[in-house]
Amino acid sequence: MRNGDTPRMEADRFAAYIARRLSLYDDVIEMRERRGSSLVVHARGRDVTINLDRFYQSYMHDPAQLDAIVQTIVSVVTRDVPARERSDFALLRERIFPMLKPIGLLMFVRERNLPMLVYRPFLADLIITYVIDEPQSVAYINEQHLEQWEVSEREIHDVALRNLRRRTDERAPYVMIGEDEQRLFIFNSNDGYDATRLLLTDMLAEWTKQVCGQLVIGVPNRDFLIALGDANPDIVRSVAAQIQIDAVQRDHGLTDRLFTLVDDQIREYEMA
Repeated sequence: MRNGDTPRMEADRFAAYIARRLSLYDDVIEMRERRGSSLVVHARGRDVTINLDRFYQSYMHDPAQLDAIVQTIVSVVTRDVPARERSDFALLRERIFPMLKPIGLLMFVRERNLPMLVYRPFLADLIITYVIDEPQSVAYINEQHLEQWEVSEREIHDVALRNLRRRTDERAPYVMIGEDEQRLFIFNSNDGYDATRLLLTDMLAEWTKQVCGQLVIGVPNRDFLIALGDANPDIVRSVAAQIQIDAVQRDHGLTDRLFTLVDDQIREYEMA
């Protein structure tokens, strides 16, 4: 069936599509199984059964609201009430943030025929994605959002970085420990953006003045960033070894690669 030029999904295909979309929220939602028009998921320590019938009725009434329907389902499951309407970029812009993710996420999206995420290539098999921040979850920004909002990827990127800097200043201070060659800078606020603070080059530039040697940064997982100077190779090797372990063993692993700052640009760091 069609509504104008927009093809409508049958109920079974709609349920499969919702299941695929929810798989993008694997940091807060775990898919258990699908039972006809119902999905069983695990979120916030409990199993939740989602009856999709009323959501499908809403979709049939207005297929253009599919993205809003998905986010409503996420909100219901996580008990996370969206603060603002997602169709209005002006109201959302203060809640848009960047988020580093493994490049494999793109294959995950393509394999499931989901709307392509808005992203920017980074380093070490990472990409910069963009999300709408909610109290208990995030919604990835995709290409359909850009069309709806009539904004560019560049504008999203600039807004996201400004918001991250503001949030960092207001709510997520770093910890500095040690002196001289043993000085460490650490972000471990668990707000979901600790590793992504690698993008705050103005802050990293300040750190370079307070370490011995060249600044070295590691982001083994989403919720951890560590930086130190490379004047003492033994300390760098010890930290690098722990980063390799954490990148594999910790939740939301990112990379075991190290980074540095060169001419105010993030570059991969090569061990001597």
